[in-house]
Amino acid sequence: MELKWTYLLVGTLALVVSYLLGRLHSRKNQDIPTDLIDLYKGVQDLPAKVLQTIQGSINPQKGKMAELLTYAELRYDYDRIIPLGWPIDFIGIKNNSQIDFIEVKSGQFATLTDEEKHIKNLIAQGRVHFRLIKVNEEDIQHFVSAQKEM
Repeated sequence: MELKWTYLLVGTLALVVSYLLGRLHSRKNQDIPTDLIDLYKGVQDLPAKVLQTIQGSINPQKGKMAELLTYAELRYDYDRIIPLGWPIDFIGIKNNSQIDFIEVKSGQFATLTDEEKHIKNLIAQGRVHFRLIKVNEEDIQHFVSAQKEM
């Protein structure tokens, strides 16, 4: 019985991930907000001292801003960018060419966490796989029925 619940949970997660990836896939390249690109260009034009002062005053937000600006720039390098957040920031897909795991670091030192180093090593060792999980209609109906009973 516990194994069946595991299958249902995995199936539901697979459906949610498929839905979200489908939503990302259906977006057009022109969906990039132009204000982000303008912001990125404006930041590049700031004198180094002014930029350093701004970065120092918003240090907690620096990493997220770096990810946002990087996302805007990466849209030109890849056919598809999938934001993950943790432990890897993005997956970049260049059709018929490659898939990249992308980690963004801000500041002077780009130090990876232990978990990020572990993932980097797994990728370098070629221990990356594609996994297809099939969920049948009966499992979905059983899961929905069980949720209604609760």
